Amino acid sequence: MLNTETKPKSHIELNNEIMMRDENGFYQLDKDKEAIAAFMVEVEEKMAPFSNTLERLHYLVDHHYYYDVFAEYEEGNIEQLHNIAHSYHFQFQSYMAASKFYRDYAMKTDDKSKYLEHYADRVSIVSLYLAHGDYDKALHFMRAMMEQRYQPATPTFLNAGKARRGELVSCFLLESDDSLNSINYIESTAQQLSKIGGGVAINLSKIRARGEAIKGVEGVAKGVVPVARKLQLGFSCRSIRPAARCRRCLFKYFPLGCAGIP
Repeated sequence: MLNTETKPKSHIELNNEIMMRDENGFYQLDKDKEAIAAFMVEVEEKMAPFSNTLERLHYLVDHHYYYDVFAEYEEGNIEQLHNIAHSYHFQFQSYMAASKFYRDYAMKTDDKSKYLEHYADRVSIVSLYLAHGDYDKALHFMRAMMEQRYQPATPTFLNAGKARRGELVSCFLLESDDSLNSINYIESTAQQLSKIGGGVAINLSKIRARGEAIKGVEGVAKGVVPVARKLQLGFSCRSIRPAARCRRCLFKYFPLGCAGIP
């Protein structure tokens, strides 16, 4: 006997169908909502089970997922703030937004098999962390985020409140002087910043151009290109792994019309 049951489509299949035109020639934009619904079913199946908010928070603090939030706030205030955040019944408006949050922002168990946060949970712990023990301020931050009036920068929203985290900022600007000591120092500093998940921009405009004099000897300066290549090799080294989950990047600034650039 043939099995006539139809297997439900996955959220990936539904998302792909958005770009397939219907019989009237229109994109099936309604498939995005179906993809969200299917994806959230999968999220709930993979969510770590806890009986209540405080049990979840104590587990996360005890197992070094969260910083010790109980040292700064009373349990009643922490629970109340989480309950208010969840009372907004926040829903993602697109499949891309939902999948991006749970893939890159929501905290997971160390083996990546279970989710430990919904959006309201991430907003709550970020608000508590940024308020440094001031409950009213934390409540203000939480409401602003849940109402979509304020959104912290990516590294702040990703890392705030975590016991094992990267930095709360991810963009750094450095400047190298025209000396070997400065170039080596900038290279080391840039790699350290990259290790914690930072994007680094380096101003190389002070380095003398190719062919200029060094200690009175004309035509020996190699220019900025070898320095830039050296820095790029440092960033490409596989042994330098970012602690944060932000993507690393390196920008180099050169003077306009620099003679050292072919």
